[in-house]
Parts: sequence; structure tokens; C-alpha cells
Amino acid sequence: MFMKLASTARAAVLASAVLELAAPGMAMAQQPALPASAAAASTSGPLQGAQLIGQGRLAAYRKDGVVLVVVPAAAVGKPFLWYTEVVGMPAGVVTSKSLEVNNLMARFERQGAWLHVRDLSTVQNRRGGTPPGETSPKSASWGYGTVQGSPPNDPKLRPIDVALTTLETGPLVASFPIKAAQPDGSVVVDVTAAFSNDIPAVTGRVIVALTNTAAVATDPSKSYIEKVRVSGENLNIRTHLTFLTSSPAAAHLGPQPTSMVLGHSWLFLPDKPMAERPADPRVGFFSAKYTEYESDTGAAMESRTVISRFRLEKANPQAAVSDPIKPITYYIGPGVPERWRPYVAAGVLQWLPVFEAAGFSNAIRVRNAPTPQEDPNWSVEDVGINVIRWVPEERANAMGPHVVDPRSGETLAAHILVWPSVIDVFSNYYWALFGGGVDPAAAKLPLPIEKAGAILAYAVAHEVGHTLGLMHNQLASTAHTVAQLRDPKFASRFGPNSSIMAYGRFNYVAQPGDGVTQLWGVAGPYDYAAIKYGYGMFGTDPASERKALADFAKTFMSDRRLFWGSEESGELISRFGRDPRVQTENVGVERVEATRLGVANILRSMDRLDAATAGDAELYRSVYGTALSRHVGLLKSVKRMIAAAMPPMGTQEGPLATLIPAAEQRRAVNYLLGEGAASLEPYAKPAVVERVNVYGGYRSIDRLQADLVSDVLNGANVALLESQWRREPTAYSPLDLGRDVNAAVWGMLKTRAPTNATQRAVQRGYVSASHEMLQAWAKRGASEVADARVVEAIGSSTSAARLLVESGDDTLFMPWLRASLSSLKKDLEAAALSSTSEIDRLHYTEMAVQMGRLLRIGMS
Repeated sequence: MFMKLASTARAAVLASAVLELAAPGMAMAQQPALPASAAAASTSGPLQGAQLIGQGRLAAYRKDGVVLVVVPAAAVGKPFLWYTEVVGMPAGVVTSKSLEVNNLMARFERQGAWLHVRDLSTVQNRRGGTPPGETSPKSASWGYGTVQGSPPNDPKLRPIDVALTTLETGPLVASFPIKAAQPDGSVVVDVTAAFSNDIPAVTGRVIVALTNTAAVATDPSKSYIEKVRVSGENLNIRTHLTFLTSSPAAAHLGPQPTSMVLGHSWLFLPDKPMAERPADPRVGFFSAKYTEYESDTGAAMESRTVISRFRLEKANPQAAVSDPIKPITYYIGPGVPERWRPYVAAGVLQWLPVFEAAGFSNAIRVRNAPTPQEDPNWSVEDVGINVIRWVPEERANAMGPHVVDPRSGETLAAHILVWPSVIDVFSNYYWALFGGGVDPAAAKLPLPIEKAGAILAYAVAHEVGHTLGLMHNQLASTAHTVAQLRDPKFASRFGPNSSIMAYGRFNYVAQPGDGVTQLWGVAGPYDYAAIKYGYGMFGTDPASERKALADFAKTFMSDRRLFWGSEESGELISRFGRDPRVQTENVGVERVEATRLGVANILRSMDRLDAATAGDAELYRSVYGTALSRHVGLLKSVKRMIAAAMPPMGTQEGPLATLIPAAEQRRAVNYLLGEGAASLEPYAKPAVVERVNVYGGYRSIDRLQADLVSDVLNGANVALLESQWRREPTAYSPLDLGRDVNAAVWGMLKTRAPTNATQRAVQRGYVSASHEMLQAWAKRGASEVADARVVEAIGSSTSAARLLVESGDDTLFMPWLRASLSSLKKDLEAAALSSTSEIDRLHYTEMAVQMGRLLRIGMS
């Protein structure tokens, strides 16, 4: 039985208590003693009279404006991470993704009067294994691969290691002049010049590009080392860089200054890498792949994939549930406003019961970031800490990037980013779904702090899940039935999804009067099982661990709530690209019925838009846009039913994919082109649309309705349906699709019923969709090869890429379409002659002309 998540309100109170009790300064480790070499050097040579900045594995000094670093002999050749993050953006820039600039694995190498830094990042892609009967002196962990990056003259290397280390050489990415060498082998290097300039391997030019200008050069007079901090295994250097940049739009001004602040972290990796844990395609963890030569399975070459996770070890390995030796600690950044801190903390702590089910008590804790007085060496960009940062930019998002040890997959740091606009956007989104009566507390905007804070806690919990290693699980969005989502006992316990890592954020299926209270995502059954796979204890040795993990992964096939699927890579698109269960921003097994209920909720909210926004015109426009976007998203989720194929997931399925029954696909077509298209009409009411778009608002709704036809009637759909039809003669065929679309779009021609704006928009959409398919037919599918290459470029297989970009030009549907257009032209001409409505007569006449044009495509 999966543990029930505590209420958000209770979690917020708990978080507040934790924050009050946790004095940040008390959590700081003691600084290590100054290395003997550094202490000796400080009394003579270039360090004589220098001011000590800090000491750890390395020691840093400042003297006459120069920064000197003491590198002990034992640190040369040791792998470390060089992580660079932007701390201060150029004015007006909004980040397009995370703040990370670059992240590479490196080592120091001494050559003559220089200490070089060599990039070893690509070296990890090929490793030497441990074949049966052989032991490796450099085993990374339980025999999953040899750590690469050692110098080729290392006497401990085996023949396969010699082959690997001499085959590939990483580039030298930085060089520092050696100012002094000590008898114990330590060296004093000057890092001032390098860090007062742009370093190509960790360049600030990627940030300059966000200003839509090009960096011409670095201005040395305005570039300098701003701050240096040393702590334990970590050295941090914060640099202020000023580039001279050129703008094509203002070339007459000449080069102009553009400044930024970059934070560099050098973090030495553990001497003993964490034990790797193999990835499994049934469990969605972020992972890294490498090729292992001389594998323990006996293969000469084998592909390995390991997951990303924190190092979490039991203080008492014999206990079923134990505190960890070192808990995962998240710091709430100094820029997070006070009123949101309890909710941010609550989002982190939602994972406590999940880890307890995996065998760890108190696995996660939350601390306020220490003040400069409590710890002057603490900084938000430090690659050795987990921090949640507030990013006050005009962007609505939250992200959970993390940094891993490439040798083992160990997560070393998580830098979660929260753009505060996400609170307002999610609040508007929530109101659009539930402001019509599902949640009485959401009657007006902005939402009450408690409600908005609870939604923020959910968003933070989702991002924390990413830093714990979990990828999105979009298949979990459609794990629950409509009946379950409307059942207050079930839905208020499990939320809308079987995983908080899904994008089915809100339970829009719940209706007024249902009594459902848990309307956003919570940690679900999949999350409990996935965290157990990643962090639980399995086996007592490498062989038993691998077997136990494989056996546990099989259990994910026995429960629909544990299925995992996503589309975050070309490989996953190849597998799930036509699976209607893999949905974003949508919930519920029964796609059409779930959509109908969600649309009903949005329309009820739209009826109250005036009251909710209380005369705020800007808010009115913003919420109108949110509601319309979400409404269209619901409708478009139905198109995934057409030509869908569900790969086998459960133990009783397979080996073939399951096809959607013809009756369900027909229902989807009829809903989308009938009731679904008509449901957009309220957005075009004059009293509504002209408050948002004085000009063109009606046309924008017409276009949205017309586009629904091309969602259904397109080359990829007909090509896939023909393939499925060949496999199963009773399957929904491309001709069935054509007949159903024609009936839904042109059915009124038989009854001569008057048309309305929606029907006319959909009929124009039919012309556009047919035109696109006939153009592809006329060109004999010439664009398919180029389009397939684009899809292949993101990792899709060649066969899957060709299938996804099919134009349908060589299918049986094309001769059927041309024949139907000819008949349709005659019916339209007859309808135009018999119509008593001028609007219908003109419309039918024009549609008949368009059919004639379509019939001439490719015939000249």
C-alpha cells in the first residue's frame, strides 16, 4: 500500500517549523586545515605577504591584485568538475533555459612552467570493463566500468585501459603559469589572466548571444575576478566579464559594452565513485550511456546505461528504515520572498514519505541559505550545493537542472530555478479550470495566498523530482478513469495522475458538486516505485543487485499506475509518438469524455470572467488567453486517438502494439469536428472577443476551428492507418477516416440545414487539409526525406522518422480523396442552387469552386 501524502497545508506548517529550527550556520562543516605545502609557501616566494582567501583541497591567495592558487601534487591528475553558471545577466536578457553555461570533467596536467587543464568529458563515453575471471584495480564500483582519464603511463593500467587512454585525447582548455614549485610537488599558479578574460571552453559568449548581438572581443579594462571562495573540495571563482558587442540593427554605433557575471566552480570528484545503478527502460530516470570494452558479461563491446541519483547510504544498513549517513539538503536561496518560503519548503518535503517507503527516514531536509555572516564562502552558483533560486525575469517556468559525476551518475548538485511569474500563470490556469464552481476558493483572481502557495509547492515538488533523477512520466497523466477522477474518496487521495512527474497538472475532470479537493498532482504510486528502484537496497553483491533490480523493474509491468512513458528524446518519440496515453496537460483514460468534462469546466469559468477579474482589463485579456489555450489543448488531445498505436507495457500485452478500436476513433473524429469545434464559439462573442482583440478576434477563432480538420486529416494519419489496416483488415482504415470526416464536415448538405460560423470554418479547414495532402501527392512526397532527416537528428530511428513525416501521397486514400472531391463539388453546386440563404448560397458556391481547384492539383 502506497503511503498517503499529507495535506499541503500541513506540509507547509511542517516546512515552516523546519525552517525556524534549522539555523543555517549550524549546518556548515568546519573548514579543513591549510595543506602543509600551502602553509610553507605562504612564508616565502610569490606568496610572501599574500592574503589567504581560503583553503581546502586547494588554497587561494590574493596579492597585489593577483589571485594565486596552490595546487598540491596529489591534486594533479585527479578528476574534477569545472562547472560554470551565469550569476548576473546582461540587462534585459531573459534566460532561455537553465543558468548553466557549461559543465565538463577535467584534470590538471603539469608541463614545464605551465599547469594545464584537460577536458576529459568525452573520455567517459568509452571505458574498460572487467571480463570474467579478471579484477580491475581501477573499478569505478561494482564492476560496471573502469574509470577513464588516467595518464597513459599509469603502471596499473591493463591492456584494454592502455588502448582506451591512448586512443583519445581531450583538449587542453585552460593553462595557468606556474609561479613557484615546492619540494613536495605542489605548485603556485596565477589564475588572474585566464579568469579576467573569456575562456572558450566555458565561454560567456553564449550569454552575449541572448542579447541578439555578437561578441567582438573582451574588454580587459572592464573584466576582472570579482570574488574567490574555497571550501573543502571546491574552489569558486566569480568573474565579471565585459564584452564589446556588435548589433546588426545598430552597426553605426560601433562595438558597445555588454557585461555579465559568471560563477566558476572546481569540484574534485570523490576518490571512490558512487556505485552505479543500471537504467531500465521501464523506469524513467535521467541516465548516461557509455560503451564498455571487455565487459563482465564476456562481450568484447557492450552498451551500458546508468541512472542519475544522489549518493544516499543508510546509517544502519541492517535496518529496514534508517536515517541516511548524509541527507539530501536543499537550500532556499536568499532571493526567495518570505511569504513563499514555507510553500517552497513544503514542496521539497513532499518527498519524505516517498523515501521512507524506500527505506530512508529523514532523507531530505530544507535549510534557509546562510547569510554572508554565517558562511562567507556560500554562494548560489556553487556546484557542491542544492539550492532553489528565485529568478525575477519575465518568464513563467520552473526547472530542476542538476549536475552529475559522469563516472557514476552521482548527482552532485541541484540548482532549481523558479521564475515568480509561474505563480500567476498557474493561478490563472487553475482558475480557468475550477473558477466556475469546482473550487469555491478560486472564485476570484488573484487566488488567495494559501491556494497559490499550495500550487507553488506542487511545482517545486515536481522540480525536486527531476533533481532526484526522475524524468517526466507523461503516460501517468492518463492512468485514472473518469469515474476515479470524479470520485472524491479516490481523487482526493491520489490526485489526477499516478505520478507527480506527469504534466497532467490538474484534475479538470472533477465537476462542481463532486466534492474532489485534491485538484493538483501529488507523489503517486509510480513515484514511490521509481524512487525505490533508484535508491532502495537490492542484493548483497553486484550479481544479486542486478538480478533484484531487474525483478523489481518487472513489477512496473503488472500495474497500470506504474507504467512509464515520455517523449523527451528521439528514441522515446519513436516509441510513444503515436500513443494516446502519453499526454501533456491532460488527464483521464477516456479521452473524449475527459475532454468534454474539462471543456465544460472552462466554459463555466468563462461565464464568470468579468466577476473574477473585477474590471482589470489586462488581467481579463491574460486569463482569456489562458482559458482559450487550455481549451484548444484539450481539444487537440483527442487527435491522438486517430491512427494511434499503444506499445505493449503490461505483462499480458504484446508483442504487437494495441490499436484503438474503430468505434473509438470514429467517436473522436465526430467529437472533434462537431461538438469540439462548436465549443470554441463563446470565445468569439462580441462582448468577449472585442475586449481582447478589437480587430481580428473573430478570425482567430475561425482559424482555430479550421485547424482541427488538419489535426485529423493529414498524411501521417492516413499512412499509419493504411499500415494498421494491412495488419488487421478489421482495423480503422484511411477510407473509414475519409468517410467519417466527410460526414462530420459536410453532413448538412444532405439535410440542407442552414450553416453556422463554426461549420463554415470547419469546411474551409477541410479545403486547406485536402490542399496540403494533394500538394504532397503532386510532388510525390518529395518533402518526406528532408523532414525525416530533421526527426532523425533528434535521435529517432530512420524507420520511425519516415513514418512520422509521411505525406500519404502513395496511399489508397489519395485516389479516394480525388473521387470524393468530384462528388462533393456536385453536391455543393446543387446545394448552392437550392439554398434560400444568401450566406449559404455564397459559401457553397465558393466551396464548389475550391473543390474544382483541388481537383486540378497535379493534373497539368
